[in-house]
Amino acid sequence: MSSTSPRRADWRQQVELRPSQCLAYVKEHAEQDNPQSVLDTIDEFCTKNPMMNIGRTKGAIIDEHIRQTRPLVMAELGGYSGYSAVRFASLQKEVAGPEAHYYSFEYSPEFAEIIREMVAFAGLSNHVTVVKGPFADQYETIKSKTVDIYFIDHEKTCYLSDAQLILNSGTLRKGSLLIADNVLRPGAPDYLAFMEDHKQFVTTRNVVEWPGRDGSPVQDIVLVSEFQG
Repeated sequence: MSSTSPRRADWRQQVELRPSQCLAYVKEHAEQDNPQSVLDTIDEFCTKNPMMNIGRTKGAIIDEHIRQTRPLVMAELGGYSGYSAVRFASLQKEVAGPEAHYYSFEYSPEFAEIIREMVAFAGLSNHVTVVKGPFADQYETIKSKTVDIYFIDHEKTCYLSDAQLILNSGTLRKGSLLIADNVLRPGAPDYLAFMEDHKQFVTTRNVVEWPGRDGSPVQDIVLVSEFQG
């Protein structure tokens, strides 16, 4: 007999179904080849259908680092619905120019296909490469690149091991950023300790707070680590 609770099973089903539902909603309601329209429509979908999403508040933190860094190469670990790829790739293209490129690494074949479709609908296919499979198996895709920003937002138990891969990959330059979401909630304590203790990084906690379902404050951390070379 499975020990999975009905609530947990329902949550897992939502996690699996939401991206495809979101894509269908975007195709019906958003303007094609308009990244901002796609993002606004995803935000609208999320107000009615709870879905894992970097969202506006946390997204604004990362937007600012993209504006400051003007990354020619950016990579995300975990793409899920395609929201972050559309949001950050469109801004990257705006501030760094048409030669800039965005890589989205997604473990799930189903989610990877949804990301491709979302990116294509937003008109960003020439600017975004979606890589299917675990980052640990696929990072050779960018090993010859210098990556200006890594955005980490996948399986929390993989944060540390994948950060160590990144550190040893030769893809970092002085000033490259590792930006990680959900470091406090649901949490990646081993990654947090590693990055804050590592002498090759200067790490900053960006604390984000919002009201929970019962009205009490909920906090999370977007961790930004700058490589010192």
